[in-house]
Amino acid sequence: MIFAMACEANNVQTEGPYVTIRHQRVTLEITHTPHEQSRGLGGRDSLAWGHGMLFEYPKPAFPAFWMKDMRFDIDIVWIRDGRIVDISHRVKFSPDGPGPTYRPTALTDTVLEVPSGYALAHSWRVGDTVTLDRGKSAQ
Repeated sequence: MIFAMACEANNVQTEGPYVTIRHQRVTLEITHTPHEQSRGLGGRDSLAWGHGMLFEYPKPAFPAFWMKDMRFDIDIVWIRDGRIVDISHRVKFSPDGPGPTYRPTALTDTVLEVPSGYALAHSWRVGDTVTLDRGKSAQ
């Protein structure tokens, strides 16, 4: 109760952001700037199971993703209008450089990176609905 009051007094975010796919909730870090999008998960040692990084784009496109400075494998979930349009499973990091570039097979307005194997473990597939909740700020 004391923590909840402290959160309200400081107007901090108390829940979210997250996406839900097939009843599976993934806690998000959302990129907000081109610099954050370019850096992505590069330079980190891992991404916790149940967590992801979200990239949003103003118009549908075929964004190119690389594994620059990555130290672990990921799944890349390509999304448009709140539905999965493609999934790149078990994308390998390259210790010797950025490695290949990955693009979706369909126009995309949102991209979700999750730990390698996460999409298969939760049976995600093309056509699944993706619900984004940006969270609530205590007022």
